[in-house]
Amino acid sequence: MLDEQQARTYHSKHFILRSSKIRNTNFNFFSNLSVVFLLILGVSCQNPENQSSPSKSQSIGPSNGALLVGGGGMTDEMWQVFFEFAGGDIARLVVIPTAFDENSINYDPEFKILERNFRARGFTDIQFMHTRDSLLADTDEFVKPLKSATAVWLEGGRQWRLADAYLNTKTFTELNEVLNRGGIIGGHSAGASIQGSYLVRGGRDVEGNYKIMGDPEVGFGFVTNTAFDQHHLYRNRQYDMFELLKSRPELLGIGIDEDTGIIVQGDEFEVIGNKYVAIYDGTFWSPYYNEIDTMETGKNKFYVLKNGDKYNLKERRVQRNRFIEPNAISAEELQEYVGDFLYEKSKVYWNNMLVENDTLKFQGYRRDLVLDRIPIYPYEKDVFFDTDAELWFHFVRDSSGRIVGFDKKTHQIIDGLNQRFNKTSE
Repeated sequence: MLDEQQARTYHSKHFILRSSKIRNTNFNFFSNLSVVFLLILGVSCQNPENQSSPSKSQSIGPSNGALLVGGGGMTDEMWQVFFEFAGGDIARLVVIPTAFDENSINYDPEFKILERNFRARGFTDIQFMHTRDSLLADTDEFVKPLKSATAVWLEGGRQWRLADAYLNTKTFTELNEVLNRGGIIGGHSAGASIQGSYLVRGGRDVEGNYKIMGDPEVGFGFVTNTAFDQHHLYRNRQYDMFELLKSRPELLGIGIDEDTGIIVQGDEFEVIGNKYVAIYDGTFWSPYYNEIDTMETGKNKFYVLKNGDKYNLKERRVQRNRFIEPNAISAEELQEYVGDFLYEKSKVYWNNMLVENDTLKFQGYRRDLVLDRIPIYPYEKDVFFDTDAELWFHFVRDSSGRIVGFDKKTHQIIDGLNQRFNKTSE
């Protein structure tokens, strides 16, 4: 596969070659001119869509399971999310402290301090895996704890230690199997960088500094074509990513600050924590306008996301409601959601759902005030969204399966483990 610069060189060389052959023929001047014109026209007309907006690489998340990628330091809320994704009280956790230096390992060789910390977070079934020997990491005996794990935690330290010990071993294979079974892999600091395909700050440069590009460069790749940097804003690393992307433009750069992380499920992630996640995808986005600006692609621009914001890895864009493609739904299915739904017992407020032009519309009534009809679109069964206020409508059914109302929320996921991240719309 040719990268963009190689492609330009390739087309340039072949165009010069073909032009020189034309000049060496016995065609007359007008024949030569016609051929050259046709060649230029052919080149300029090839895939005009790609010429106006260059094709971009995709980043793909795990098809099953989840990742927690933390910037360094964890809030209580972030630990609770990891605990719940791990299975809660029945979680089977494997902790890998291999990123630690030797002093830390020797200080607590049986990892008793770490064990107490995880027990304080609610975990009861905890095992530790550590080696510097990649041959040992490639044995069936060593990987046994991963066979039944529902969660894995990658401790911080130096990410290259994880790469050196576990890449291309049975340990690495079993880590992917944890995800395939629906488990979660989490980590912060070094345990975040290793989860990308490119290992940010993988080692010291020739001057002994930990710059963004080091050796080794290959991470675990739980998210493809992606580089995770950590301690991002706190350590003023926000401009380092441009150095990497200059050499590796196919990568998606994600910088995660301390006390902040992302939960990756499939090809989408949601920001959790107290601070910000910086996105380097060749575009610029602002919540003020909620528009994706591609006018200055490649001009060293980045933007930040906060708690609750979502991002589509595969499409490399913010996953705000106006960018979501609605699912198809039949006219019969749409009629299921039609009706008046009581909002308050006083009947001062109530809502009406109706179908207009094959679109479900929400209309509110406040005393004598009739509000505008808002079109809402199907996302999945019993879940609709609007594209302006970016609300989510979760319809509720009774025991017979009949729709009896709905919850209006500011976030998509309101059931199960992530419910506390949702704020009821007032």
